[in-house]
Amino acid sequence: MPKQLLSILILFLSISAFCQEVEQCGHTAYMEYLESINPGIKQNMDVTFKQALTHSKIKTKTSQDTIHTIQVVFHIVHNTAQHNLSDDLITSQMRVLNECYTRTNPDTINTRDIFKPVAGDAGIRFVLATQDPNGNPTSGIVRIQTALTAFGSSPTSLALTDRVKQATYGSEAWDTDKYLNIWVCDLSSRGRDGLLGYAYPPTGVDNWPGTSSFTTADKQGVVLHYKIVGENNPSSLATGEKTAVHEVGHYLGLRHIWGDGGCTVDDYMEDTPPSSAANQYCYPSINSCYSTQPNDLPDMIENYMDYTPGTCQNMFTQQQVAQMRANLTVFRATIFSTYIPAPPAPPIIYPFGVFSSTLTNDVFVSLGELPEDDASQYVIKFFTPLGQVVHEAALSNEAYQAVNGIIGLHGAFIYQLTRDGEEIAKGKVVLGF
Repeated sequence: MPKQLLSILILFLSISAFCQEVEQCGHTAYMEYLESINPGIKQNMDVTFKQALTHSKIKTKTSQDTIHTIQVVFHIVHNTAQHNLSDDLITSQMRVLNECYTRTNPDTINTRDIFKPVAGDAGIRFVLATQDPNGNPTSGIVRIQTALTAFGSSPTSLALTDRVKQATYGSEAWDTDKYLNIWVCDLSSRGRDGLLGYAYPPTGVDNWPGTSSFTTADKQGVVLHYKIVGENNPSSLATGEKTAVHEVGHYLGLRHIWGDGGCTVDDYMEDTPPSSAANQYCYPSINSCYSTQPNDLPDMIENYMDYTPGTCQNMFTQQQVAQMRANLTVFRATIFSTYIPAPPAPPIIYPFGVFSSTLTNDVFVSLGELPEDDASQYVIKFFTPLGQVVHEAALSNEAYQAVNGIIGLHGAFIYQLTRDGEEIAKGKVVLGF
């Protein structure tokens, strides 16, 4: 084999090995780490999840439902200026979170027709905190310089990575019962991007063993690699700002759509089709469980809880929405505030007819409730009792309007209202008295 070809092959294999090391989400590994320091936590989280699942079955999100608002604090833990992300990147990340959790993101048009009926608006809003735990004003962004060049390790050790939540190396959590804490730091290892983010799902059901649940309060929240935070991040990776949407989904109790297993393992959401594994690419034709489930739908590559690039992620399902909202109200009840949007004011519908004001000598016409696309031509004419036309006016396509141009008419007149030349109303009107 020529040396040049051998060099190219070695380079290709090196790049392939590097790409395979990138783990978009460390959720599963984090659960193993938490289990090692708090035996029983995985079982507790399963119980928590299933309790919320039961609760979510009787809850649905509608356009008139409550809006849950969560206070957020970003801990920017930086060693270099590159890690110290600008306020603009943080605020753009907040905007993306809000769009995706209210289904107002512009790329919802890319949701395939087969999944549009199950796409859901979570009705969850995120705002940067304006007061810190001591009641002092804050921007909701905390910046901490660290002596550590990075928080990643190879192989990945969440015990080392979680040091970002310690005052010695990073930034301590604000009260996790009141704030969603998001830590942003360098999660690379030896200069390579390995882990992009991980999150702590809800815990705290009544059957928690002893008091060990309280020892994990300072770990609650989300950790993100600095390269995937904010729109137009100069260091952005393929998953981009949608990684935060994915990790906050874990924080609110969602699992990966492939159930971290395969076609026979479920994420307990009936409206997310089974998948054999995480999808890394935007292949709309992929149906990884077709061989075992021939009637199965395609893989939901547009779901935020898959591993697909951010360019093709654009939806949560309705059951995922119900699950997150149930987890909030059952297991994170102190972290959000709630308001009910006022229903839209009902339109004013005037009765059909012609009305006059004898004080101002004005005439008003109500055409009733018109269809939005009404293109009819409306005309009103006024006659003397002997049939002489004394005034004629074209009307606009408005439900209620004044007739223009009536000057000096006094007495009783007959009006005729036509639509596209056909009479639709006729009657008497008195002007000027």
